[in-house]
Amino acid sequence: MYDVQIRRPLLKDIQQLNDFFEFVITDTFIKEGIGNKLDDIQKEMECKKKYLKADFESNGKKRYFLIAFIEDRIIGSIEFGPVSELIKSCTNNAYCYLNEVGTVFVYPEYQGNGIGNMLLQAMYKTLRSKGIDEFCLDCGYKNAQKIWQNKFGKPDYHFKDYWDKGQDHMIWRIKLRDCMFD
Repeated sequence: MYDVQIRRPLLKDIQQLNDFFEFVITDTFIKEGIGNKLDDIQKEMECKKKYLKADFESNGKKRYFLIAFIEDRIIGSIEFGPVSELIKSCTNNAYCYLNEVGTVFVYPEYQGNGIGNMLLQAMYKTLRSKGIDEFCLDCGYKNAQKIWQNKFGKPDYHFKDYWDKGQDHMIWRIKLRDCMFD
């Protein structure tokens, strides 16, 4: 097993974290069979960079990141913050008062080793410490949707062919008390 550490990002991590986002997002799009959607890849990367900037500018109040790393290499990330405009529009503002957990990415060579679960556990503890008892999560990636469905069950919202034919979008509302803690 790996010696994985989880912590808040530091200013010195910004470039490595932005490089991490670029690599993992591009890899995810390719594995999803949508690697040709260069504009969407770029938008996703810019969104993550914007969220990271909001974290630093607000000292974690507008966005709150945690990163997983081995030695000095970032291998995973997770964040929470206000729900996205996408979730607001898809739910007709039903979840506008919730926080959204997102940006759960793990470098491909470390996937399947429990690092995503470690990040989720750390985020559950963070949310609980902030008095947050429920959150939402959305996903448009088929491979990740299988993981979320296994973990959280059937999504509360399922938009068939939302992104393109065969590319659905799903949204879950999750009560923290229902989440597994170590």
